[in-house]
Amino acid sequence: MKRFGPHITAFIALTFSIIFPVTAQDSAVDPEEREKIERVVQEYLIENPEIIALAFRELQRRQTLARMGPQIEMYRDYLEKDPNATVIGNPDGDVTIVEFFDYRCGFCRRHFPEVMKLVREDGNIRYIPRQFPILDRPGETAVSYLASRAALAAQKQGRFEDYHVAIMTADGALTEDRLYDIARRIGLNEATLKADMNDRLVIKSVQNTLAIGKDIGFEGTPGYIIGDDVITGAEGYGRLLQAVNRARSQKQAASSANAE
Repeated sequence: MKRFGPHITAFIALTFSIIFPVTAQDSAVDPEEREKIERVVQEYLIENPEIIALAFRELQRRQTLARMGPQIEMYRDYLEKDPNATVIGNPDGDVTIVEFFDYRCGFCRRHFPEVMKLVREDGNIRYIPRQFPILDRPGETAVSYLASRAALAAQKQGRFEDYHVAIMTADGALTEDRLYDIARRIGLNEATLKADMNDRLVIKSVQNTLAIGKDIGFEGTPGYIIGDDVITGAEGYGRLLQAVNRARSQKQAASSANAE
């Protein structure tokens, strides 16, 4: 068997203790047999160190879910089933992605193509972008807040998706003037848009989502709720796909159990 340095050995031992904690039942295992098992696990982790990274990410995922899960369940019906919600993709999809985002968030905008790729390729996803304008600063024009209201106002003209995509894929910094330039470019009525931005229901919707996102525990953007999974940050297409597959499998398992 390979001999490992003391730091590596200690780290492996710690990892092993986390993965295989000692229980009353373990104490009955023959010490020599347990040592053999530990050696096999140690060898495997050394030969496949990516397993440690995967395990650590899974631990983080579970910790995040444990912290945010109860609040998510409290708001789930509103977040996923609100009849006035902006929906992209398949309105009848079997998996729902709720995203908390800010139009001025560079991570959100760079990650947006990954989200849309998944939504388009899958064909059975309800994608609900939720306005979470948290990047405005005192003394500056509240562009994030204005953009969130403008997007919901565009929904009243039946053009939310077009406007959302146009803003998320626009080059350069977002300003108040650019919001209206983009609206005109895609054919929105600017005067109507500005009037609808001041609609009390539009303003209330943004305020509600801000309060809910903060209560759930999102501190930055983007943040995603996908079934019983939470993603905090732009973690890429693969992570989104993993969450969608998990949510779909859990839903199918629940349906099968109910049918029995």
